[in-house]
Amino acid sequence: GTPLEAKVMLPSCVPATAFETSGATLDGADTEKFIGEDFIHGLGEFMNYPGVIYKDSDVLKKLEAARAANKVIDGHAPNTSGNGLNGYVCTGIQTDHECTSVDEALEKISKGMYVHLREGSATRNVAQNCKAVNAMNLRRFIFCTDDRHAADLQANGHLDNALRVAVASGMDPVMAVIAATINSAECYRLYGKGAIAPGYDADIAVFDDLKDFRCAMTFKAGKL
Repeated sequence: GTPLEAKVMLPSCVPATAFETSGATLDGADTEKFIGEDFIHGLGEFMNYPGVIYKDSDVLKKLEAARAANKVIDGHAPNTSGNGLNGYVCTGIQTDHECTSVDEALEKISKGMYVHLREGSATRNVAQNCKAVNAMNLRRFIFCTDDRHAADLQANGHLDNALRVAVASGMDPVMAVIAATINSAECYRLYGKGAIAPGYDADIAVFDDLKDFRCAMTFKAGKL
């Protein structure tokens, strides 16, 4: 009953690893078949980073299909650096949410990636990795949860919780809001989103302050 606007990313790794079983297997041919559909916004979290780095032919087929369709490609590359990271980025993968240190985040930013500041239910690195953000690199940081359990959503919130953690950890609140809004919109090509300005959709969350981020009003397409 809410005016929620959702974007669907085509899963890139089903099963997630070769050691898992699942209800199906999505290979490169499947990706080629479906990635061009209008309801598919991009290629989801590419967990098989060794397959990318070591040039697995089916892995590359998925990435080539996404690039040919001009779709966003989400990444997943923990502890990947140096030439391995260079190869990973060259495939068109644009984001990473697996940074475990400030240095890792800064290297990925330096190579053109967007880095998610993640505050999920199991993995939480906003407090640490927000220390990598400065005025020069701010526009390459965004927020994510990946993954947030329903009980945590109810008790603590979603990205509003990530904003509270970031500000409590010393991140400038205006920078935090920029990362959560216009940066994410630009990263994921959500044109007309992420700012309050002429020509932008009036999708607005109104907060009482920039510390607790308790939502007072929400507007979707200009409607309260």
